[in-house]
Amino acid sequence: MHSLNSQVVDALAKRHDFSRDAIAHMVSAVADGDGQMAMFSHPEFGGPGQWMQGGMLMLSGPIDHPLNARVDALCREIGEMIGEMKDASGDELGGESGDETAAQQSAWAAAEENTTWWPSALGAPNATGEQNGLRYAYFAQARRLVVQTGESVRVYDCLDHRIEGIAQQQGSQSRLTLTSQHGNVDLAGLPVISTDRHPPN
Repeated sequence: MHSLNSQVVDALAKRHDFSRDAIAHMVSAVADGDGQMAMFSHPEFGGPGQWMQGGMLMLSGPIDHPLNARVDALCREIGEMIGEMKDASGDELGGESGDETAAQQSAWAAAEENTTWWPSALGAPNATGEQNGLRYAYFAQARRLVVQTGESVRVYDCLDHRIEGIAQQQGSQSRLTLTSQHGNVDLAGLPVISTDRHPPN
């Protein structure tokens, strides 16, 4: 795991206006995701959430644009720092570590392939998430969002929206609010392309 020293944590806390505890939690989460993604849970970030490099962010509470922007900026900066640390230490890690990383990635890819629940024709999603019995997969190029609740799998047309964040209403498994370049988007307002039923896992 990559770690950042206390001076860097202090600087991040001051720059992004989060506590040192919150920063340390996010550093650990982003490091666990190899600088590319993070699964976190901290009160200052609105509880549990997920971030993926490229602008995809899912928070638990109602969409709060200022908080979304702060969390995304923090994750991106930590991810960049970890990426720089990996590049700087690449020569020291040697081939063995690289082979191990390749093996891990292959294992992750195989595991994801075995658990694919969205229509295979859509290919690989740009982001996925799961929360409170609901899961989603977002395909930016195809402009599709696939949402599974229980046995039902629905494919939505995202129209001209570039989905940047997803929030789930507390106590609801079907009420999702999306954030795009146009602001908040109610999932119910997007056209349903197809509906399928899968047996529960």
